[in-house]
Amino acid sequence: MNYKWLARRLASALIAIFATIVISWALLEFSPYSPANYIMQFINPQDFATKPGLYVSLEQYLNTLRPHGNPFINAINYIGNVLHGNLGVSIVTDVPVATIIAAALPWTLFIVTTSILISFFLGIRLGQKLAYIRGSKTDSISTVSLSILRAVPVYVYAALLVFTLGFIYHVFPTGGAFSPNINPVFESPFVGSGFHHDIVFIASILYHAFLPIVTLTIINLVGWILHMRANTISVLGEDFVNFAEIAGVKKDIIESKFIGKNAILPLYTSLIIAIGFSFGGSLFVEQTFSYPGVGDLLITAITSNDYPTEMGVFIILIVAVIVGNLIADLTYSFLDPRAKVGEE
Repeated sequence: MNYKWLARRLASALIAIFATIVISWALLEFSPYSPANYIMQFINPQDFATKPGLYVSLEQYLNTLRPHGNPFINAINYIGNVLHGNLGVSIVTDVPVATIIAAALPWTLFIVTTSILISFFLGIRLGQKLAYIRGSKTDSISTVSLSILRAVPVYVYAALLVFTLGFIYHVFPTGGAFSPNINPVFESPFVGSGFHHDIVFIASILYHAFLPIVTLTIINLVGWILHMRANTISVLGEDFVNFAEIAGVKKDIIESKFIGKNAILPLYTSLIIAIGFSFGGSLFVEQTFSYPGVGDLLITAITSNDYPTEMGVFIILIVAVIVGNLIADLTYSFLDPRAKVGEE
């Protein structure tokens, strides 16, 4: 491994993280919208007449989160706090942002990562099969159908599933991560009642997560199938595949060792980056199913102008994507020996 290249790659990743944090902070710092506008909705309208300075007082209180009038000093203080793991305190709930994100992040990672992995492994297999029958009627119909399905926004699938299976037929719940009558704490698996509680709790989690996972799997599966089909068709025309066929190599070996492995390589980076993006959740899916993940948290923060929470989610997403991209660069050579890490 070229350690100079590795040092440059790590430095560029750190610079990218720092730059995006500063830019995101600046956009929110100079935003014309104030969290006071949201908080005032929950104050008795009669107080406006008796306390005309209420809004100004509230603005002054919220500005205590920015102790210095100089935005540059505020930025330095904020970045310093972030580097020490302090993401600030939510303006609306008065709870540390790190605590809020820590409570929402596991739910998002569960549904999004599960759906990505299921759709990826299923998609590469189906895409490879379609490539082998390229030009056939089945391939043409499948490709057109998949292209149409891919063009449909994810929130349409979510709305259809929650409306039909949730509100009409009541097969699945329409919100939450687990049943409200279950204590969300794992008990000792070695005790009879504790083991039964844990099984019921896990079953409830899977039951509530089923529709969000299915929705995300559908939209991701279509993309993986089309990409794998295109990559496989490209590999089928390579000389080494024709040579293997002429040499009498078994068909199964050609499909797995020669075609499948080479066709999947370009999708590896996309998979790692997609997992990085999963830290941000799926905004529309989590909102539609009222699933308490990071995506739903971000929408709530944006709606209430909760700047610290918004910034906390942005930072988590930025770091996850950049780290994912870095991991993909460092590990790609293990899958493809032709790509030596650090070579110019």
